[in-house]
Amino acid sequence: MNDSWFRRSNGTSSGSSSIGTQGLFGNGSFDAMMPFNSDFSFFVNNKNNNKPPVKLLPLSNRRTSSLANHNLTPDSGSFFFNGTSSEDTFFPLDKSQNSFIPSSEFAEPTRPEITLQDVVVKEQLINFAMDRHGVKFLEIHYPTDAINDLHRAVFEKLTESMILFSGLCKNSNGNFIIQKLVEFATLDEQKVLLQRMVECGLEDMCKDKFACRVVQIAVQKFDRSVVTDLIKALHSSDLVDICTDQTSIRAMQRIVRHLPVDIWTFFVEFLYSGDNLMAVCRDKYGCRLVQQVIDRLSENSKAPCFNARLQLLHTLMSCVVRNCYRLSSNEFANYVVQYAIKSSGIMEMYRDMIIDKCLLRNLLSMSQDKYASHVIEGAFIFAPPSLLTEMMTEIFDGYVKDHGTNRDALDILLFHQYGNYVVQQMITICTSALMGKEERRLSPSDLGMYAAWYEKIRCRVERHSSRLERFSSGKKIIDSLQKLPSITSPKPLPPRDVSLLEMTAQLDVMFPSFLSNPLMF
Repeated sequence: MNDSWFRRSNGTSSGSSSIGTQGLFGNGSFDAMMPFNSDFSFFVNNKNNNKPPVKLLPLSNRRTSSLANHNLTPDSGSFFFNGTSSEDTFFPLDKSQNSFIPSSEFAEPTRPEITLQDVVVKEQLINFAMDRHGVKFLEIHYPTDAINDLHRAVFEKLTESMILFSGLCKNSNGNFIIQKLVEFATLDEQKVLLQRMVECGLEDMCKDKFACRVVQIAVQKFDRSVVTDLIKALHSSDLVDICTDQTSIRAMQRIVRHLPVDIWTFFVEFLYSGDNLMAVCRDKYGCRLVQQVIDRLSENSKAPCFNARLQLLHTLMSCVVRNCYRLSSNEFANYVVQYAIKSSGIMEMYRDMIIDKCLLRNLLSMSQDKYASHVIEGAFIFAPPSLLTEMMTEIFDGYVKDHGTNRDALDILLFHQYGNYVVQQMITICTSALMGKEERRLSPSDLGMYAAWYEKIRCRVERHSSRLERFSSGKKIIDSLQKLPSITSPKPLPPRDVSLLEMTAQLDVMFPSFLSNPLMF
């Protein structure tokens, strides 16, 4: 069912498509322009791979004289929409030659227009739906008014059986007309479409690259009562498989973005159950979905329903904190932890929880991990002042020196392939604060603290400068320190001339004017 249904065949006409893989309609191939039989009996074990092309609608006013003069055979498979050929069909000038002339050159400029009524009456609706030009014709002329007889006729024909509906949904062309049905369906028609989707298997439709489009627009256009039933049908599906599939992840993202949280509460409960969170987050598609879930749960804290969302968010983030070390060390799951650390608003509480419960006391080991080091860098950037002080103190004084090499944590990180990026981030934080680029207003005591951290790093780098210059990372560290001059002995302010007004004010303070003494009068 995942194989592509249709392929172009040399044995078909220019406007037709062929089914060349084993799937819904059986083995072998058949011309998509053949009249459609609802019992599908003629599709099974059909070994005739060279069926003659069958025209959609009769082509009138052929210029037979021109064809005869060029030794050409009329193209019975060509069809025209509103007087325009769907695509040029080529015929050989001569059997011994390889040059071709497009059939549109021999077509009459004026032809009778085809209407949707003609397509329905001549039972060509399925053929049009499966052709790339025919489906565009159906999309343009599909009646959006539910009381229109043609609207009902087209809808009933395309949804009359589960096999037909599934085939159209999974067809590269047919899915577009099904999307049109979904978009303009009445409430009763939505229920019929939901029934067909459930019969086809929602999980299979979500994993198909064409049928997934139908599910997405159904999520967006269906009435709340109908879409609630659609989401309930996903409960029994393998959600880990859906959340980690390249195609079905789009349907889940559409659900999270466009539907109220109370409709997909089951998905949040699924994430924090067992080891499902880790199974989803370690996938490159699943980690994005979890970030979107966190974003939806934490947005708009002033909304009336925020308390209910906050309970779900707290449960989910508690699971993230509990598995923080494993998530941080994974190639894709570390983005979920980074997202939680960088988020603002209500998420700041969980940022502090992650730093305090997970990162502190593990800074050295996590800074040496390829993926967890990114989490540590983000923590240094977004940590509040109190936790930033604890993190800096841990790097400088929190670990016992190695007895063999007499190296402490800062020495280890300076020469580590991943840890050096953490040191570079520490230098950037200190220089930004001392150069006045920090967003918040720093007190003199805060500036003194940043200056002390900066000097510790600078002295250590100067000690190992000869070795650091051998590595590109070491050169970057040295260059970053050169942005700010030494701050151990600040330069004295240059003397300036005192104006007469300033001198008069100083004398007035030292010797009060006699004019202010009332006893002198």
